[in-house]
Amino acid sequence: MSAKLLARFQRQVESQEATLAKFKAELDKDPAHALTWGLDAFRSAATLKVLNQIVGSLEAGHADLDNIKATLMDRVLHRSKYPAQSTSPTSNLMEQYELSACAEILGDLQYV
Repeated sequence: MSAKLLARFQRQVESQEATLAKFKAELDKDPAHALTWGLDAFRSAATLKVLNQIVGSLEAGHADLDNIKATLMDRVLHRSKYPAQSTSPTSNLMEQYELSACAEILGDLQYV
């Protein structure tokens, strides 16, 4: 099961990396336009951060499906109870997208 989970999450990592690579190319081409419409980059970066943590835990043998679900549920509950309140809008945005990524991954794992 862990090998299948690892492969699944690695595919998701590749997808997020592709989105960020596209953003980087658009940033080089027209920075103002890319940043104006760059919310996908924030979403992908936050999702990639969560996925890399999961992949790292699976590769190290520190996690299984139940552990991943429990950890994600803890994060969702904690971040929902204590939302980000930084003076940095982009920091708050990243926190929101990390919360969203945790909830989405947790929701997907209900059917595994």
